[in-house]
Amino acid sequence: MTEGTSQAFRATDQTRLMRRILQIGAMSGLCAGLSLAMFLVTIGHGPIDDAVAFEDSRAAASGGAVHEEMFSHGTQEWGGALAMVLFGVALGVIFMIVWGAAAHRLSTRSPMVAALQLGAVAFVSVVIVPSLKYPANPPGVSDPNTINERTMQYGSVLAASILLTVLVWQLVIRLSATATPVTCAWAGASAYGSGLLAIAFVLPASPDAIDAPADLVWRFRLVSMFGMGVGYVVLALVSGTLLTYWATSDARVRRGTGQPVGEVPPPVR
Repeated sequence: MTEGTSQAFRATDQTRLMRRILQIGAMSGLCAGLSLAMFLVTIGHGPIDDAVAFEDSRAAASGGAVHEEMFSHGTQEWGGALAMVLFGVALGVIFMIVWGAAAHRLSTRSPMVAALQLGAVAFVSVVIVPSLKYPANPPGVSDPNTINERTMQYGSVLAASILLTVLVWQLVIRLSATATPVTCAWAGASAYGSGLLAIAFVLPASPDAIDAPADLVWRFRLVSMFGMGVGYVVLALVSGTLLTYWATSDARVRRGTGQPVGEVPPPVR
């Protein structure tokens, strides 16, 4: 086989690998989006309904007119559910692209465990940390005039959280070549904790003063957090299941390349 033919085969294999990764990401993301949509329609509508009622009662008490919605509440709920499905598909594709780039760096070769590990890291970095700095607020509570400022703040904390995770991960990888696991764990925890403190104190506070009842605000925040947690769990479980099936079905091909059965397929480089 000539060098050009060998390169062509490698390029074909990489294209097939990327196509399979995107397919798994879209399917697992669809399942995660559907779970988010079901959560929104069944459980999440309670705090949202209470927030809308609070907004209307506040407008009536101040002598203002109750805001007329362009779409009915039911239409908004189903529109939000559809948005969650589309969000889930996009999240699944991004999740699997990251998996393809990072799978060979994870501490396990089990597809399911690797997916769960990556899902946990993603949930902390993308949901928990940004929510601790800028918690979600019910509809009608925040000042609409500050939406641009709040969007920039959330984007900043999201980018900072992801960057911090990547930097700490790279630090632990570099230390693992010479240091003991205990040293790596303490160094990683110290670096991550220091980064969290920097995020907490360097980034500005939210520009909105919350005047809604505390019970309403915290119920909405907890429901939002729990809903995202359900989505990430479903995403990790479905992607891990599909990756395991992929690894099993391609066992014959991997035997030809010397890769043991049950390992994660080779990552995209």
